[in-house]
Amino acid sequence: MSKKKRQPTPERPGPIRWEFGPEIPTHDFFEEQDLDDIFDVDEAVANFIFDMEHRSFLAWEAVVCHEQGVPLTRQQRAALSELINFGDPDDEQILYIDEIPRTTEPWYEIFRKIVSRLLVQPFRTLDAYTEAQHDGWRNLVHCLNKHGDGLSLPQGATSPVQVIPADLRHRLDLQDCFSELSGLGQFVGSTLESEDEQYCVDDFINILRTRKEAVEFLDLTLDSLLTRLVLPDKDTPIFIRLMRTKLGMESTSDRIADHL
Repeated sequence: MSKKKRQPTPERPGPIRWEFGPEIPTHDFFEEQDLDDIFDVDEAVANFIFDMEHRSFLAWEAVVCHEQGVPLTRQQRAALSELINFGDPDDEQILYIDEIPRTTEPWYEIFRKIVSRLLVQPFRTLDAYTEAQHDGWRNLVHCLNKHGDGLSLPQGATSPVQVIPADLRHRLDLQDCFSELSGLGQFVGSTLESEDEQYCVDDFINILRTRKEAVEFLDLTLDSLLTRLVLPDKDTPIFIRLMRTKLGMESTSDRIADHL
């Protein structure tokens, strides 16, 4: 009698129905937060990263997959093994983890709502921004790259970060680069007229090189870049001169990606 072949463990779970009856307690991830308030967005970013690092989203997806008979990923199985004993017929349905019920939405819908509030258009170097507007996108991407394995993905996405539309992802990547120029014009002496401050243009170019995919996707020239980035009037011509010199650009209409 031949042995039954063991099914391979999937890298990602199959389709999950994130819909629950009235007998299943749920909670709104954004309860008592207003995403029109940027300081509440800061809090939402911190809460999302905390839950991702502590595997809360993963654990709840494992519970839901178990309930619906969806094959578990290796990461989900490990998370679920901390909550139940597989094969124990006396296991009760899990309604709370650390006294908190499952969220009303899957992780990627929560992520989308947070990320949509991070974009600043245009980015003005003399304005003050919150931590989420400066570093939120970078920290969220780092968190997903580190802790996103085994989570479910919506149709069309092949990685956790790709649950965000490409245009918004690339705009946020560019905004992350703009943070290198933040502060110009905010204080006396914080100007490109001072050679001591011109290092920030080198830093900006260096990080642009790491975001070349975004630069290409957005088809950036210096002209179009300066519709997204607003420098103090006196700094703008200096910025243009430094960028052209350092990148060997003949014109402000040259494609920046070609010179990175």
